[in-house]
Amino acid sequence: MSIGSAGPTPHRHVAGLQEWLVDAREKLAAGSLSAADLDRLEALHVRPADRLRQRLLYLHADTPSIYSRLVAAAVHEPLAGSLTEIDPLAADPSYDSVHAAVIDGWRIIHFPQQRSPFEDREIDVLGYEFVLEKMEMCDG
Repeated sequence: MSIGSAGPTPHRHVAGLQEWLVDAREKLAAGSLSAADLDRLEALHVRPADRLRQRLLYLHADTPSIYSRLVAAAVHEPLAGSLTEIDPLAADPSYDSVHAAVIDGWRIIHFPQQRSPFEDREIDVLGYEFVLEKMEMCDG
């Protein structure tokens, strides 16, 4: 099972339907539209819901603001055996802020505590944790 091809493609089934429509219009004009074409349409339209999976994105920010600079990120993929680790020494996160991830289609499902600021030395966490989700199609 994989998500997308080179990465997640949330509207891949829509592109598949659009391609089917172009092909079907040509076949209809040529008089060659068949039951197999309708079966393909059904596969594109009905079955994708079975492959819709929740991806989770954990973002750790300097402050509880969605505009704050990110210090770490981890994507949890809905794939069997998928392991995710947060590495604060890894390259920059995919986004500059939580807000940038929201613009890209991620939905915030958990905000960090908005109470008074704390010192990092007081607790063993990395910044303020936001949890985001994105529902996307999975192959397989």
